[in-house]
Amino acid sequence: MATHESLVVDLRAQVDRLLSRVDRLQLMFAHGRNTRSDDEPQKDFVSRELRAGAVVGTMAELEALTTSAIQLTHEDLNSHGLVLRDLTPSIRQLAVHDTFESLRSLNDHSKLWEKRLYATTLESCAQSVALPVVIRSGPQPPLDGRTLTPKHFYRLWQIYNLPATPFPVLAWEGSLQKLALLRNDVAHGNLPIDEIFSQPGRSLASIQGYMNDIGLFAINFTDAWEQYLTSHGYLASHTQTGSS
Repeated sequence: MATHESLVVDLRAQVDRLLSRVDRLQLMFAHGRNTRSDDEPQKDFVSRELRAGAVVGTMAELEALTTSAIQLTHEDLNSHGLVLRDLTPSIRQLAVHDTFESLRSLNDHSKLWEKRLYATTLESCAQSVALPVVIRSGPQPPLDGRTLTPKHFYRLWQIYNLPATPFPVLAWEGSLQKLALLRNDVAHGNLPIDEIFSQPGRSLASIQGYMNDIGLFAINFTDAWEQYLTSHGYLASHTQTGSS
């Protein structure tokens, strides 16, 4: 079985990109604090805009890392000649994503029961694995196209059976939830920007703390994904061995 060395290298490069951008955004904060100006309204404006840009940028990098991990893994597994019965049950349901999606609106009962029957026999199915890889045309399964929140990562851990837990440090989960809400407020203009950043927990120091937590979480996510790949955690045989 492949060692996924190239994939691991790509994921490490992706998390390094996230960490580098977070560091540069932190430097931008420092530059903003050190800017001398007697115009307090202008300084407040600059501070709010810096925070807004940092929130959107940090969340964008986390989305890029997460999406890349899924897409690169799916592409890699699709190229290994695996069949559905080789995969763990939770990954099998993802490999037949289109079949499950078609059941949402299928009115032809003969086809409905045919597809349901197919879905219940995946453990013995010798069909080639074709995990979904969606580029720009919609959300990447099992993501839903929405701003990433803790629930998305709990879903990923459950479906891919990743090792340990997504949030071994409770503060990481809280920081992600706060940044997700902030990102939506900023990106969608839910409130005037001065109101968004006048609320408690949205000071420059608070935002920096959330960003640091996201950086640590991203490292944990990448480490867990790498361990999953190197241990071949996607294989049914791996699960059976682990439970014996």
